[in-house]
Amino acid sequence: MAIVVAAAAGWTYAVASQSTETAAGAADVPKIDGVEVRYVPDGLGQPERLPAMGADQREGALRWQDSDGLQTVQVSVYRSPKISGAMDILALNVMRSPVVPRKDSDPVISEDGTDMMWLIDRGLLVRVTTSELAKDALEAIARGLHVAKAPA
Repeated sequence: MAIVVAAAAGWTYAVASQSTETAAGAADVPKIDGVEVRYVPDGLGQPERLPAMGADQREGALRWQDSDGLQTVQVSVYRSPKISGAMDILALNVMRSPVVPRKDSDPVISEDGTDMMWLIDRGLLVRVTTSELAKDALEAIARGLHVAKAPA
């Protein structure tokens, strides 16, 4: 239990404070509402920007896909002042088969390991969703996120 909590706290901190490690120049790093996506698996091409889905929820998303459409990665950024932890994320009811985290500060992860959602800062949530074939990269993608500017 302590290892899982420490690991979750460790990568959450890394996401919020990481300031190095870019494969390309800062201008080439895809961003969604101030969150930089610094890692996606090779072979997924350029990201497609998806529209916002509501005034108080998703601010935007980027989706990567391989040429066959078998491997996909989507990173979504949500803003809501009503969200303060994992129980609030679960209450959104946006994830299929979520595993209830042990602590309210832990990420919410789907049972099949293809979806992860967590609170980076007050009211700032990030969600990483992958296809089954890309799920081994889920944690690396999450660790590769970086808040480029202070949340509004």
